[in-house]
Amino acid sequence: MLPRSGRGKTTLLTLGILAILCGMGIGASFTYFYDFPELERLHNYKPNTITRIYARGGELLAELYQERRKPIPLKQIPATLQQAFLAIEDSRFYDHPGVSYPDIFRAFVKNMIAGKFVQGGSTITQQLAKVLFLTPERKLKRKIREALLALEIERRFTKDEILEFYMNQIYLGSGAYGVEAAAQIYFGKTVAQLTLAESAMLAALPKAPTRFNPKTNPDKALLRRNLVIKRMSASGFITAEQEKTAREEPLQLVPRVANIVPEAAYFIEKTRIGLSRRFGQSLYKSGLQIHTTLDIGLQKIAHKALTSGVERINTKRGFKKPGTELKRPPRLGNRFQFHVLDITGKTVSGIIGDYEAEMLLPGRIDPKRLREGDLLLGRVIKVDRASKKLFLDWQETVQGAVIAFDTRTGALRALTGGTNFRRFPFNRATQARRQPGSAFKPIIMGTALSLGYTPAHILMDTPFVRRMPGTLKDWKPRNYTNKFYGPVTMRRTLEKSLNLATIKLLDQMGPQKAVTFAHRLGIRSKMNPYLSLALGSIEVSPYQFTASYIPFATRGVYARPYEITRVTDGRNRVLEENIPTTHLAITPETAYQTKMLLRGVVTNGTGKKAKEIGAFLAGKTGTTNEFRDAWFIGFSEDLVLGVWVGRDDNRHMGYRASGGSAALPIWIETMKGWLEGRESEVRNPEPPPGITLVKVDSRSGQLPSAWCEGEPILEAFVEGTEPSEPCPQKSRLPAMLNGG
Repeated sequence: MLPRSGRGKTTLLTLGILAILCGMGIGASFTYFYDFPELERLHNYKPNTITRIYARGGELLAELYQERRKPIPLKQIPATLQQAFLAIEDSRFYDHPGVSYPDIFRAFVKNMIAGKFVQGGSTITQQLAKVLFLTPERKLKRKIREALLALEIERRFTKDEILEFYMNQIYLGSGAYGVEAAAQIYFGKTVAQLTLAESAMLAALPKAPTRFNPKTNPDKALLRRNLVIKRMSASGFITAEQEKTAREEPLQLVPRVANIVPEAAYFIEKTRIGLSRRFGQSLYKSGLQIHTTLDIGLQKIAHKALTSGVERINTKRGFKKPGTELKRPPRLGNRFQFHVLDITGKTVSGIIGDYEAEMLLPGRIDPKRLREGDLLLGRVIKVDRASKKLFLDWQETVQGAVIAFDTRTGALRALTGGTNFRRFPFNRATQARRQPGSAFKPIIMGTALSLGYTPAHILMDTPFVRRMPGTLKDWKPRNYTNKFYGPVTMRRTLEKSLNLATIKLLDQMGPQKAVTFAHRLGIRSKMNPYLSLALGSIEVSPYQFTASYIPFATRGVYARPYEITRVTDGRNRVLEENIPTTHLAITPETAYQTKMLLRGVVTNGTGKKAKEIGAFLAGKTGTTNEFRDAWFIGFSEDLVLGVWVGRDDNRHMGYRASGGSAALPIWIETMKGWLEGRESEVRNPEPPPGITLVKVDSRSGQLPSAWCEGEPILEAFVEGTEPSEPCPQKSRLPAMLNGG
């Protein structure tokens, strides 16, 4: 006879079994009378899918999603993969009505004996019901609801439809929902390419996607995979020989691949932000196809040019290049660039010469943003020669931005807002507001030309003093070279970037006229009508300022910048389409004259390093006070390209980092890459109607004669404004010196 306690357990077990059977019978009947409104979703079921962003050539740039998923029909899922899931998750799937009463009974008994929930007994249909409609909580009420839903799902859908829903919906770890996404994430394959062992590995994951994840727990994953293979053999899906071969197959996972082209990260983020304003959360769920204007080849060139340019600038600032051989032992105050080898808490370490380097990160720096191999800057604060160890403090790097537009359409061809988006997510191309310095001078010149001035107009580059409004201080601007050049043409003023002559030109015209002209070029920044405009005292984003040069390259036509050409949905229906939007911003005559002045900057002025490219190029350097900002904005016939470099804290860069020495080399490297393989000529473009080309003396701006002291040059004049007098017999114009 059983003890009283044993009889009690037996009675409880019997009652429990009867209750389950009774409940299931009632539940099965109940499903025919109760309407399940949530199941209507399955009739038109559309799982969240991945939105993809493409470059202009069709190259995939990025994927946006909340759930990484790629639904496929059941007929495209190999039988081996289906059998692997059935063997481990629900071997009686095609026989039961949605719930498996023997499995429920078995689970109930084990849970009763254990005194807690240790086994479920859910069918694939029940798992689908739980994933789609219920919470993961382990309560009797939820389990009953799950069973009822499963019975109703089976009544409304075929077994194959249910299995297809399940295999596209189930979470399989590492952000993968569904078997196709998981196959690509773990093995870099489609489901059709999976081996038997790989299929078993995917089937091993639904029970505990984190615990059996092969990327993070390979030993546990292999044990679970081999259990699936054993079950497949026991179910008759595979032979004993296949089982043996599959069990011996090693795990061969693909490395984790970023879902973006890293060189295009700033462009992608700009695009994402704009799209999210228009599409909201559907951007991450609806499987949109975003086609952009980005030229991926140029983008990679621009990113490489910026990163190498910034490293070069940091070297000029006194930070030795990474990997430099040390000719003498390091001393206090020495500055180095080094690559991160290890990150422990707030401390990073690396190697400098034959010394181990250690640096404590400042509080504002998040170590989670750093990775092995990142380049850091540090200053030596302690040297331990005995242990060959250096201790450094953190030093800020120079940063930069590169932006490129198609001159005719305004299509954004390249954009990078920094050297490393992961470390520096602030997009300097669009979010920074910096002073353009002398790169603003073409706008002053363009204003004057639009008012009837000519490129040969003589300006006085002499000392200038003006009382600052509302103060007792005098404003005494000076040239880059701290020299005065006397009477100079407008052309020479721009080529040599002379501040004093430009200020006097703006004073003659009136600053408000320059503000109006700048607005016509697309500059929307606040501009006070002060004479300091001649020195580029406004604050503007590199993106907007680069675009303002478009009319100079296109006979006065401004093309509105844009980066998205077309957005389509999963059925390839066009949701949004952008076409170039243009308008005449300035006259063709003014644009051509300014263009030819900017050409002179490249041939004879501060941007003459760009002559090496061997094409028709025009542009302007820009440098601000104390070398805080360095610019070069220029263009070929089909590309407007802007480069800015500086420090995020707006402090000086640590040496005479001018537009010509800091920004121009990056611009040259990028433009060379763009023009490689393209036909390009050095000859001047044809002038528009109303422009006449006249040879004049480069120094006086007058017609050449035996008395001229300069070289004859071809200058562009609006018809009727060309000079009529030759150089005088006794010219008193001083010899020109190179400006800064």
